[in-house]
Amino acid sequence: MPFFYDLQNSFTTSGTPLTEVTQMWAKTIANQETVSLFGVYFTARGAVAGGASGRVKHNTGTTASGGTSQTPSPKNLRGGPAAQSVWANGGTAITPGGTLVTRLGIGYAQTGGMGGYQPPMQNAAIQMMPNATNPVDLEFTQLAASASVPADMTIDIGESI
Repeated sequence: MPFFYDLQNSFTTSGTPLTEVTQMWAKTIANQETVSLFGVYFTARGAVAGGASGRVKHNTGTTASGGTSQTPSPKNLRGGPAAQSVWANGGTAITPGGTLVTRLGIGYAQTGGMGGYQPPMQNAAIQMMPNATNPVDLEFTQLAASASVPADMTIDIGESI
């Protein structure tokens, strides 16, 4: 039976314009289920006009490390089990993984626009396989045309799919 979760992360873009920063990473745990990416949404709250981009990357090299542990929230609050994946946000420094491949680019406006991604059907979702096999993790990055833009990212995932 599939279970669905979400994660929300507020952050500030780099103090240097157009500098990409890893804001979150995730991996599966041993002998558990697949994780499918069902939605990624970015929005900003800046005062200066310009564009920003969120990216989703898969990693086939060394797993990312660091960050602050974050627990996915179950969508069904009446009985969803704990998520079977590990997530960390950029509350503390993240060291990106070794071999990253950009899978998605999501544009959004620095002045409050939203950009997002949802797969057109369930089978089209980006997946992480059990036991941190290829890809070993997913990483979520962002960059903006201006420095220090406050922004939010929301991620929707499904497990056992």
